[in-house]
Amino acid sequence: MQILQITLWLYGTALKKSLECVRKNWVVSFAPVAYGIVMSAVGMIAWRLGFLGGFLIGLAAQACISSGLHLIGNMIQQGKADFDDFIKGFTVYLWELLGIAFILWIPMRLAAMALAGVPNGGLIYLMLQIAVYVFLNPVPELVYQSRTSGLGLLSASYKFIGENWIEWFIPNVILLIGGYFLWNLVSALLLGMPGILATFIELFVLGLALTYIMLFRGFLFAELYGSTRRSREYRFRARG
Repeated sequence: MQILQITLWLYGTALKKSLECVRKNWVVSFAPVAYGIVMSAVGMIAWRLGFLGGFLIGLAAQACISSGLHLIGNMIQQGKADFDDFIKGFTVYLWELLGIAFILWIPMRLAAMALAGVPNGGLIYLMLQIAVYVFLNPVPELVYQSRTSGLGLLSASYKFIGENWIEWFIPNVILLIGGYFLWNLVSALLLGMPGILATFIELFVLGLALTYIMLFRGFLFAELYGSTRRSREYRFRARG
C-alpha cells in the first residue's frame, strides 16, 4: 500500500510542477506551430532534391526535436524558456539525435530487409518496433537530463525501463489516451470554422498538450532517474 502512496505522490508532484511550468511558459505552446512552418519550408525545397532532399528533411526534423528538448529542459531546470532558447535549441542536441537515429537506422534497416521474405515478417517487424519504442522510451529525457551519449543512451534507457517500467508507463499511457480524446474533442468543436483559424487553434492546443506531457515526463524522470524505491520511500516519509 505504501508503494502505491509513494508512486501517487511522485505523480502528483510531477503534475503540479508541470502545471505551474506551463502557466508561466504558455507561449512555448506555439513552438510546434513554428516547427510545422519550418518543416513545410524545408519540404518545399527538399522535394526537388531526391535522396539529398530526404536527408535534408531528416536533418530539419532532428533540429526541431533538438529545439523542443532544449525548451523543455530549460523549463524543468530553470523554470523558464525564451525565444533565444528556441533558436539556440536547433543545434544543442542535433548531433546527439542524429547519432541515435543513425545507430538505430542500421539494425532496423537490416531487420526490415531480413524479414521481407519471412512468413509473418511484417508482424515480427512491428513487434520489433514496439520493443524499440518501449525500451528506448525515456531517451528524450536522458538526452537533456544526463551526460550519457551515443550507445550509452540506449543502455541507460534499457536500464531505466527495467527498474521503473511500472512507475513510468502507467501515467504515460494515461496521458497518451487523454491526449487522443482531447484532440478528437477539439477537432469536433472546431467543425465549421474557417480552415486557417481551425488549423491554428488545433496546433496551439496540440502544442499546449504536448508541452504539458513532455514537462510531466521530464519532472517524473527527474524523480525516478538515479533513485531507488527505497530512497523514494525515505523522501516520502521526510517530505513534511
